[in-house]
Amino acid sequence: MAFPLVNQIGETGDCTAFMASARGSSSLDGRSLKPERHEATAVQISAVDGNPITQNGGRFRTKACGLWVQLEPLAPGSHTLSIRGSSGSFAVSVDYKLQVSAG
Repeated sequence: MAFPLVNQIGETGDCTAFMASARGSSSLDGRSLKPERHEATAVQISAVDGNPITQNGGRFRTKACGLWVQLEPLAPGSHTLSIRGSSGSFAVSVDYKLQVSAG
């Protein structure tokens, strides 16, 4: 399982500016999780027509950056995941209640 605290796509300069003020935190069942910084990394994106980011469908290469957390698979049962992230005037605040079924 992997998720972003805050992330962006764009050119290298866009990522440099975004990451300069990128901050975030997350917790799983009350336990703090350590994010990893990913600076401008080349990615290929496959988009559908009308998507909210590019509006156009197709494949394209760009850079991606952000603060991400990667976890091992969760144990069966109930879990609470909290995500907080910001960069500049953009902010994210999400709380999830997860239910994981046994294998």
